[in-house]
Amino acid sequence: MRKVDELRNVIANQFACEYKAYDLGGICNAYGIEPDAGLNPMNSKRLYVLSGLNKLPDDDIWKLARRIVKEFENTEMIKTMEPYLADTELVFSFVTRRRIVDFLDSLSDMEGQMKLDDFLSFIWNMSEIPDIFIGTTVGEEIMSAVKYDKTMSYKELLTNRLEVKYLPDEIFIKFLECLVKPEVREGDEQKKYVQDINGIIKEDGYELYISSQKSGVPHYSIGKRRIVEGELKNLIFAPVGQKPDIIIENSISNELRLIGDTDNCLFYNFEIGADGLQWNTLIEWWKENNKENDDDPELALYGRLRASLDSEPEKIFFRAYYNYYRHPVKKNIPALVPQVYLHYDPRSKYQRKRQVVYSHQRMDFLMLLPGGIQIVFELDGQQHYSQNGKAVPALYAEMVKDDRALRLKGYEVYRFGGYEFLDETNAKQMICEFFDKLFERYEINL
Repeated sequence: MRKVDELRNVIANQFACEYKAYDLGGICNAYGIEPDAGLNPMNSKRLYVLSGLNKLPDDDIWKLARRIVKEFENTEMIKTMEPYLADTELVFSFVTRRRIVDFLDSLSDMEGQMKLDDFLSFIWNMSEIPDIFIGTTVGEEIMSAVKYDKTMSYKELLTNRLEVKYLPDEIFIKFLECLVKPEVREGDEQKKYVQDINGIIKEDGYELYISSQKSGVPHYSIGKRRIVEGELKNLIFAPVGQKPDIIIENSISNELRLIGDTDNCLFYNFEIGADGLQWNTLIEWWKENNKENDDDPELALYGRLRASLDSEPEKIFFRAYYNYYRHPVKKNIPALVPQVYLHYDPRSKYQRKRQVVYSHQRMDFLMLLPGGIQIVFELDGQQHYSQNGKAVPALYAEMVKDDRALRLKGYEVYRFGGYEFLDETNAKQMICEFFDKLFERYEINL
C-alpha cells in the first residue's frame, strides 16, 4: 500500500475515534472532506470518512495531515503521525526534545527543590489511579520507581512513561518553563538551567527570557530568539566630519575598506565566529592599531568615540554608561558603540536629485550581546518629529517605519526622548536603571 493511502486510513481511524457519528458530517465539511452520500456514519464512522478521503488528491491528504496535527494538539496524534510527518509540524524538533531529555537525565534533579511528583503535576495528572485493585496513584508509582527503588532512570521516565518526545509544542513549552520556575530552583542554579536549556533550544529559534520580576526573583518564559541573522563581519562607526569614503575590496567575500581620510571614521573587522562585542575587545583592537601612540588606549578610545557625538543627550548617554559600568580592572562590559552605519549610500541627496535611498543610515548607538542579540538605542530630538517648532506627522511616520524595518531584521530597538535629558542628574539615574534592567533581562553579569 502506498504511504499516502496508509495515511488516509490513519486519518479515517483518528476521526472515528475522536468524534461522535452524529458530528462527523459537520466535521468532514469543515475539513473539506465529502463522504459518499449513500453511507451512514452510524454504521461505520471509519468507512464514512475514508470514502471522502479517497476523493481528495494525494497532495491534499498531506496538507490535511499537517493541519490535523496542529489542531488536535495531543500526544497520541503526534505519535501516530510520526511515520508520515516526523517532526515537520512541531516547533521543537525530536532532536531538541531528545537533547533536553539527555540533559535532564545527566543531572537527575529536574524537580529541584520540589518533590518529583509535585513537580510533574504542573504538566501531568499525578493523582490518577491506573489500577483500582492496586490503588496507587501515578505519582506514587513514579516516586517509587525513580526515587526509592531506583528501577527507572530520568531518561526512561521522560522517554517511555511521560513521552516528552510527543508532547504538543504548547505543553512542551510549559514543561521547559516549569524547569526554571522560582519554586523549583533559584539563583545560580536557575541561571545555569536557563543557560543550558537555551543552548539546546536555540537551534529551533527559541529561548528562555526573563518575562517578569517578582520580589527581585526572575520568572522566565519561552519566546522567539531576538537575534539578527548572519555572521558579524564589519563595524563602521564613530564618524567625525565628512562622510567616510568606503570601497568594496572583495565583493565575493564582502570585504570593505576605508580610503582617503581614514581617520574620520573607525572600521572594525570581527573575528570569525564572533559573538557580541565587549569593551576590552575594542580596547585591544584600538591598542593594536595605534601602537605609535603612548597614551592610555582605553582613555584614547573613549575620547575618540566621544568626539563623534554631536548632541548633548548623546554625550550624557555615552558618559553615563561608561562612568557607571566601567571598572579600572574588569573591562569585559558590553561595548556601547556610537554612530554605527547600518546602511550606507556613497552619494548625497543632491547627487541623487533629492531621491532618498536610505532615510536613516546611522544608528545612534549599538550594543552587541552574546547569543546574536543586537540592540539599537536611538535618542530622539525635535528634528525627529517636528520642523520649526511645528509637529510634522510625516517625520514621525518615517521614524516608526525605520523602527519596524530594524525589528524585522531582528534588532531590539529602544528609543529615548530628548526631554528625558533636560536634567542631567535625573538622566544619569534613568540611564543606569535602564541598563541594570536590560542586563538583568539578558543575564549579563558584571
